[in-house]
Amino acid sequence: MVKLNLRCGWAIATALLLPLGVPLAALAELATLQGQPGSQVNVRRSPSTNAAIAHYGLGGDRVDVNDWISSTDGYIWYGVRFSSSGATGWVRGDLVRINSSTSQRVSFAPGTAAANVGGNVQGFQVREYVLNAAAGQTISTQLIANSASLRVNVVAPTGRSLYLGGGNWSGPLPVAGDYRVRVSQFATAARRNETGEFGLTIGIR
Repeated sequence: MVKLNLRCGWAIATALLLPLGVPLAALAELATLQGQPGSQVNVRRSPSTNAAIAHYGLGGDRVDVNDWISSTDGYIWYGVRFSSSGATGWVRGDLVRINSSTSQRVSFAPGTAAANVGGNVQGFQVREYVLNAAAGQTISTQLIANSASLRVNVVAPTGRSLYLGGGNWSGPLPVAGDYRVRVSQFATAARRNETGEFGLTIGIR
């Protein structure tokens, strides 16, 4: 068990990071291509809408995510592999839904404006936390981890990435809806199948 003291502008709490109990052996994270069943999803040779289209998948296809990068177009791009054919390429983040069994909705206790979560990630695993917020509110994230390879990604309801990094961050929310806060490892550590433990404070005001 790892005990971390977390402090945020709106709340102070202690998070206990408990082992999950089940070894996280898989290197890649499973995902599903977004879209109407049978609709075409472009798979590109590099993470950019200007890159050549290598081939395409269909809405509902299952893929393995084995890399990801924050692009200058404001989106996360996922490096994917189709297990049925072995084909690989890059798909824009708003067209990929991570099938993480650890995705959970975050709610705040009465009278508070922050919540504490924690856990661990191995390889390309992603821990996802979902919370609803209004346009104009401010979100903050504070990450405490036992590894510098861990990072936080804040994704707007539109699919655009608002923040990707390992430090503390706060920023205004452009639209109302469900925001996704994801914890994962930088690609170099993920490729080595490393494991990192973390505590994360998420605040809304």
